[in-house]
Amino acid sequence: MKLHDDSNATGGYYIFLVNDLSAPTDGGDYWVEDIAALESFVESSQWEIEWVE
Repeated sequence: MKLHDDSNATGGYYIFLVNDLSAPTDGGDYWVEDIAALESFVESSQWEIEWVE
């Protein structure tokens, strides 16, 4: 999963789901309208996330 802050263009955030961060070949995406929606999305997904930079 990779988060993209798109607030300058759309006001929201993209959530990219890929099979490999360094060389993705498959995946999809979601868009949420603000940080509150992003937090709700992540919480409701029940994903176990290891945050890396």
